[in-house]
Order: sequence, then C-alpha cells, then structure tokens
Amino acid sequence: MNALNPLNRRRDVAIGVALFAYVLAIRTFDVASTFLMLGEQTRDWAIALGGLTELPLVGAPSTAGGRGFGPAYYYLLWLGRVTLGPFMDNLPHAGGVTVALLQSIGDVWLFLALSRRINWALALATCLLIASGPFDIAISSVIWNPPVSAALIKMAIAMALTLKTTSPLWHTAATAGLAWGAVQAHLSGVFVAAPLLGALAIRAFFDRSTDVRPSFYQRSRPALIIVGVVLALQIPFLISIVSDPAAPAGPSTAIAGLTNPQAFRPWLAYDSVTGITGNLVLPMPDTPLVFAIATLIGGAIVALVYRRDPIVLAVTIGGVVTATLLFTTSTRNYDGYWFIPLVPALTLTFAMAIAAIPWQRALTPLGLALVIWFATWQPGRIEHSKAFFEYPQYDTMLRGSREIAMRAPVVRDIKVAFDVHPTMDRHFIYTILGGRIDSSALYTAVINADGTVRIE
Repeated sequence: MNALNPLNRRRDVAIGVALFAYVLAIRTFDVASTFLMLGEQTRDWAIALGGLTELPLVGAPSTAGGRGFGPAYYYLLWLGRVTLGPFMDNLPHAGGVTVALLQSIGDVWLFLALSRRINWALALATCLLIASGPFDIAISSVIWNPPVSAALIKMAIAMALTLKTTSPLWHTAATAGLAWGAVQAHLSGVFVAAPLLGALAIRAFFDRSTDVRPSFYQRSRPALIIVGVVLALQIPFLISIVSDPAAPAGPSTAIAGLTNPQAFRPWLAYDSVTGITGNLVLPMPDTPLVFAIATLIGGAIVALVYRRDPIVLAVTIGGVVTATLLFTTSTRNYDGYWFIPLVPALTLTFAMAIAAIPWQRALTPLGLALVIWFATWQPGRIEHSKAFFEYPQYDTMLRGSREIAMRAPVVRDIKVAFDVHPTMDRHFIYTILGGRIDSSALYTAVINADGTVRIE
C-alpha cells in the first residue's frame, strides 16, 4: 500500500477535485436541453417530488420481474430533489444532475482509495477510463436505477480498498451498506456486491499482520455486522411484503431462471459478460474474444499476485466470475445497461495486473502516458456519448411549458406539433411549474417545434 505522505495526499486531493469537476461537467453539460424524459423517468421523478413518507418501500419495477429489493434508489433520488431540485425549479433534469453527481462522487472516491493501493498516475488513468466511457457519460445523467447502482458500487469498492485490520467495525458496516444499497438500486449490483460482502466477511480469517491470534468470535464479527446491515436495509422490503403479499416484489423472473435452469453455457456467459462490459469501457464491437482473452490473462495475474487479499480479488475478478455464474444458465438476451455496475471491477482487473509488474519505478511514467493517451480520446468519447439517451425534445417542451405557465395557469390540454416519444407526459413539466390541467378550462395550448406556443 502506498505511503500516506501528506504531500501525496494533497496531490491526490487536488487531482480528485479536478477529476470531479471534469467528469461532472461532461455528464451534465447539456442535461437541461436534452434530458431523457420518457415514461420511466417521469414516473420516478413524480415519486421523488412527493414527501419522504410517501416513498415506496421497494425498488423500481424490474425487467427481471417484480420490483427491486429495496428503496435505496428512490431515497437517493428524493434526496437529490430536496437539495438540488429547488435550484432547478424541481424540473426533471435535476434528477439527471443528481445521478451524475452520485456517479462523479463515486469516481473521485474510487480514485482516492485506489491511489492508496497503487501508483497515483495509474489510479488516475483507471478512473478516467471508467468515467469517460461513452455509454457511462450518457447514462449518468438519466433518471434510471442502473447508474445509481454503479455509483454505489464504486463507493463500496473505494471503502473496501481503504479498510485496514485496525479499521473500526463501522467502516465495514458502511461498506456493506453501500454494497447492498447498490443491489437495492438495481439487481445487477449483485455482480460485485456479492463477492465484496463475502470478502468482507472472511478477510479477518486471512489476516496475518499480528502474532496475536484473535478468537473465532472476534474474526466473525465483520460477518455478523454484514448480516445485521443487510437485514436492517431489508426492513422496508419486508414491511411491503407483509402489507401487500399479493404485490410483485423482488426480481421474480431472474430468480425463476436461476432455480429452474434451462441451459448451461459458461463460456458463452463469460464471453458475453466480458465483451459487453469491455465495450462499455472501450468500445471495440468488431473484435470478438478480445476482452474474454485479455480478462483471462489479467485475471490470472491478479489471482496469483493478490491471492492473499480477498478484497482485491472480490472487486476485480470476483465480479466477473459472479456475473458469469449468474448468466451461465440464462436464456435471455443481454442488455448492455445490466453491466454498468460491473465496469469498475473489469477495469480494476487490468489496473491491478499492471500495478503488479516488477518494475515499480516504471509505473509513474506508464501511468502518465496512459492518462495523456486517454485524454486525447476525450473529445471523441464525449461525441460518441451523444448517440445514447439524447432527447432534444425536452428543451422544446421545457421552453413551451414555461410560456404556457406564464400565459395560462389553467388549460384544458397541452398538444405538441412535433414528434415525441409515446411515453412522454406532455403535462408533466407544466404542472411542476405551477400550471393546472382542467377538462373544463376554456383553452388548449399547443407547443410548436420551435418552442413557441399558441393558445386555442
């Protein structure tokens, strides 16, 4: 572990501040004009606009059936609404900024933690590569639970990497809380959360730093704390089940697929997991097997060099192995956004493999070379990110709704003279701005393609 020299820490903090400003800027620079306001985003922001006691006790509806394991996603979105929302008229893009803020905090936290473990320049290159993935840039300003899960995974990894044998047990509890919060936000968080929680539970049994051998109970305390944290976080979910046993809860389709397997395809699962995740970090769609082979090599190095460090193994190859096992029996098509929380684990696998090279003095120039190289990619990666989740109609709706709210505080309906997604709520922005829809009102408002309005 790198020495915690005060000068080095000040350097890392300064770099972290710059990294935070940069990644937050590239994620939010056009969020107020191209925010994706479709059905799911409207639904979740409408929930965040309510009071704390009105928040759901379960997570968002899942494509894997049912709903998420807990309300962490909605609580974080609500927290963003009450803190950032008032500065943006509580409009939906404030939710996009909230998600981007969480992701950016996760990136910086990961850098600060990683720089304690490996060379600072290599840590910076790693986190810059993770944060500037085109898909990551785009999805990180969308009201959606996968990027929130990814942010919590980064924070959990960062906390885990800084744990010492002398760390207070509340550090373990906080790490477990972040990891399980990621699972509540989106089930794909389990790819990294499961091996990480396992490593936290057993790490005391691998500790050889002192000659005094702790008792079995002392070494078991982290596991007991983890169980307690998970159970505590699941109280809202359990209450929801007791209150409404007939309501769908939990990822029922995913669980059914695991308990009743229809296939056994480990290599296909591994190739898909590494290929899809790798392309989220470094898009290379026309190079089959490249990520599968590279991950095998990098993973073998990590497994050999860090074999006595369960935390490092968990947050690198542990995530890849867990995802592969979970998809080995799957017959569903793969969706790219499932693997957003796995991106840090895959990227860290290569970072830790590079950090293990025998020529440690070469790491600083090598890391700086990678930072410069990745920096030259930034314009292209930012431009590429515009291919995902852009919705320029939001700006037109926003400008038109503002004008309607000023000219007609009550209207019978709002119509649009341009193409919009069928799930977009034409009334949503207007009502947030104080307008009211009343079927008995005299006038209907029409928003034109240029954002101008006519009242009919």
